[in-house]
Amino acid sequence: MRRFMYVFILFILIGGILLTAYAPDEVSTVFIVLMEVLLFLGVGFGVLPVIQYYRGLQNGLESIERVTEAQAGSAWAALAQTEDFFQQSTLNALFHDYRDKVTAQREAGQVLSDVDEYINEDVLALHSWQSVIQQLPGTLTGLGILGTFIGLIIGIRGIGFTTVNAALSSVQTLLGGIQIAFYTSIAGVILSLLFNIMYRIAWNMMIRSLGIFTEEFHKNVIPSAEEQIRYRERKEIRQITELLERLPKNAGFSAAGGSLGGQAPAVGGGNEQILMPQILSALHDGEFVFYLQSRFDLNTRKIVGAEALVRWNHSKLGTVSPAVFIPVLESNGYITKLDQYIWEHVCLTIRRWIDAGLRPVPLSINVTKTDILAMDIADFFADMIKKYRIPPRSLEIEIAENAYLQSASAVIETEEKLRQAGFRVVVDGFDGDYIALNAVENMGADVLKLDLRRFAGSQNQSALNDVFDQARKLHLTLAVEGIENMEQLAMLRKCGCAEGQGFFLSKPASLKEFEALMTEDEL
Repeated sequence: MRRFMYVFILFILIGGILLTAYAPDEVSTVFIVLMEVLLFLGVGFGVLPVIQYYRGLQNGLESIERVTEAQAGSAWAALAQTEDFFQQSTLNALFHDYRDKVTAQREAGQVLSDVDEYINEDVLALHSWQSVIQQLPGTLTGLGILGTFIGLIIGIRGIGFTTVNAALSSVQTLLGGIQIAFYTSIAGVILSLLFNIMYRIAWNMMIRSLGIFTEEFHKNVIPSAEEQIRYRERKEIRQITELLERLPKNAGFSAAGGSLGGQAPAVGGGNEQILMPQILSALHDGEFVFYLQSRFDLNTRKIVGAEALVRWNHSKLGTVSPAVFIPVLESNGYITKLDQYIWEHVCLTIRRWIDAGLRPVPLSINVTKTDILAMDIADFFADMIKKYRIPPRSLEIEIAENAYLQSASAVIETEEKLRQAGFRVVVDGFDGDYIALNAVENMGADVLKLDLRRFAGSQNQSALNDVFDQARKLHLTLAVEGIENMEQLAMLRKCGCAEGQGFFLSKPASLKEFEALMTEDEL
């Protein structure tokens, strides 16, 4: 295929030279030469780099195959030592940046970035001048049209019928102008079509090769970030359940007999049978707590709020990830008990801060579709602010976006009651899809919290700009979550984003740690 492309390029360039050689006059020659120059530039700066990227990605696939066959252990360890992985300078430079990022993430024990954050269609389009090259076919056609007008002007200006000789000369001039018009316009259309076909073929070949490379890299070298997270969660769940099985069984507490009341949830097999008794005992013993992840003003870096995130401080196993116990509680519906437990402790904390003379920042709590369908959320929080004598604006109610999309009528009713009671309502987990939210009629949330996971890498600056531009047109307020590096923070500042949170700014902190942060922030 690569050889075919080179033959095609040669054919088009020779065709352009022939068109120049057979030009009927000087004016046509000038226009064809201009087209030929543009054609050479388009091939040199647009088509050839794309073909080189295609070949480089093929080399990358071959490198992965060789390492996979030769390495008994980690393929990444071998590839990380390869300086000429793609045998193409641009791709190698991008891979070196990715390698440095992954090395730092491994040392920090973080989830490793996807390779397509650094090597993707947007980045390669930027390096191959795609936005400029795509204008070339139109420019060639435009030159042909310009030649047409000039030829007609030349022909019309020479018309004169004062004498027979003048009339004959006028006819010759007019035919010459028509010839210029016809020749340049046809040449422009032909070269435009051929170049466009050539560039599209080369680009699509490269994109296909990029997709295959990315798939093979994730399969044989480093899994995608989502797969890594799922693997970590499965591993952690397996480890925790194995440890819990070895602990002495607590026969003195059950859902029916504990302080939470109600019937014991039906337990299924596997993890639920092991975890539920421990979870219920933990609720009884106060092992479930909440950590606070600060939300910042992105310009001043001052704390303007925080999100309450549940944690299980197991008496013997230490901190247990929510990924271990949340799925179990969601599957049997007992998640509402845990949520109510955490919500009340958040309200109690705000009261304690007020009594201690601290200026409380608004705390966000998460509400799911299950919560909304199982109970009257607005009444619950109305009771809480009366019980603990706290202002409604000290709480922000974050409702998951999928709750709006799946149970719109119930969520809209709850949202309206909450806002009437003075609470601020936030749509959590927004992915930038305004079309999906437009289907939810009468939605009146105060803020949309944008999840940055789909905007990884500086190449998505334009996409992020579009999301914020649309928010301004719709008079919507956007906050962000998931800020993990300086590049994302810089992108958000360029977009005019005011508030955000993420590990780069602050990890979830215990109450004691967060109170210290609040005190420092006020100084």
